[in-house]
Amino acid sequence: MNGFAHRVRAEIDDLRCLADDIEKGRCGVSLADAPHPHVVIDLDGTGSPLGPTQAKCDFLFFADPDLAVPVEIKGGVPNVARAARQLQAGADAAHKLAPRDLAVRFRPVLVSKSMRRQKQMELRHKRVLFRGRQEKIRRVPCGAPLTEALGNA
Repeated sequence: MNGFAHRVRAEIDDLRCLADDIEKGRCGVSLADAPHPHVVIDLDGTGSPLGPTQAKCDFLFFADPDLAVPVEIKGGVPNVARAARQLQAGADAAHKLAPRDLAVRFRPVLVSKSMRRQKQMELRHKRVLFRGRQEKIRRVPCGAPLTEALGNA
């Protein structure tokens, strides 16, 4: 592994926080067809680069050549405002871990089972700030491939 994902992995002090999948409880996304090489960081896991009391999303996904994806998983109907705050905390962590000498494609992702129309409308207006750019939050249903949220990433 070399390149972007390798450089991010080198920033992790405790490799126990690295994960093979993106899943919490009975909800997650498939990494089938996800860009390779990639690194998945479980921000709730042992050795996480964020402290246990810090606000954070569930996972950070980094992939070559230049992709950073904070992922928040909600098994039920999500509180959109809270999920946006958690994704913003993930964006802040991604900013610290991603190489600063590269332009980074950034895609915040909310994974949830179902989402009522009112919540979908609320989500459309939420943005996450990463390196001076506002990025809309993409939603993926539990069990779907992460690539559904990556679009042209």
